Amino acid sequence: MKLIVVTPAGREKYLRVLSHHVLKSSRVHEWHLWDNCRNEQDRAYLRQLASSDPRIRIKTLPGANGSFDVIGRFFRFCDDPEAFYLRLDDDIVFLEDGFFEKYMERVLPERGSALWYAPLIINNAICNTFIKYLSAVQVEGPLTCQAMCPFSWAHPTFPLAMHPVFIEAVRTGRLGDFRVPDREVSASRFSINAIGFFGSEIVELGDLFHPPGDDEEEWLSAILPVKLGRPGKVFGDLIAVHFSFYPQEKALLGTTILEDYYDLAGLPAPVYKKTVVRLKDRLRPWKKNRNGTPPPKYTITLSKDRAGTRR
Repeated sequence: MKLIVVTPAGREKYLRVLSHHVLKSSRVHEWHLWDNCRNEQDRAYLRQLASSDPRIRIKTLPGANGSFDVIGRFFRFCDDPEAFYLRLDDDIVFLEDGFFEKYMERVLPERGSALWYAPLIINNAICNTFIKYLSAVQVEGPLTCQAMCPFSWAHPTFPLAMHPVFIEAVRTGRLGDFRVPDREVSASRFSINAIGFFGSEIVELGDLFHPPGDDEEEWLSAILPVKLGRPGKVFGDLIAVHFSFYPQEKALLGTTILEDYYDLAGLPAPVYKKTVVRLKDRLRPWKKNRNGTPPPKYTITLSKDRAGTRR
């Protein structure tokens, strides 16, 4: 079965590392870039990227200017019943070796058992909960098992703690510490940073598949599965990394975390405008948020006992 990767695109500083992971795999038949750029510089990079590999197709829609509410309309291009469509956010900054081959090996025998299929996503609120309670990684700090967790989604402190630990795990051959058993997700919104559907089911469902409003994530991950009586499924032994949600991005770009993911890929550091943290904010780590509460704190460590972890 053909694997077509689709990405709402895009921001050059993230796409450069994502393209490394996508295009090095011969298992990827095509990569569709959904042009939802916020500026012409990023759009020019999309065209440059498309010229570098014949598998890349740029898909366009009138009025697509970087807003979230247009993304769901791009699913009209997922119309090949002989393909499997894997949607990856443009800020997926790490995919484990052999990701696409392993993903398709997992998903093909599962056909019909679930509506959507996702890997275990680092920095995804529901997957964060799976990691805390099911993996060998020690996570101390508040989490709720909901897509827009008021702690790990709404603040940068969780990914600021998680990313460096994950990067160290990759460098030291301890990716297996993060793996968990497969889990189904039912009647719950799931952040669709990395999520896939069979093209035949998209075509068969027709208009029912396509989000009726502006919220593709709520419709595809929660409401449509409820209507059809079919869950989503997370493959807990297959890992992808999502860089940031919008409440987290500014703080993360003030660090070298993105550069570290480029280093893992063997790529030169990206050139982008770094976030500047004001001196008074550096001196006030206790600064409260708009709702009057301090940001949550996290301590994340790899298990001292490596026995039984899966690479």
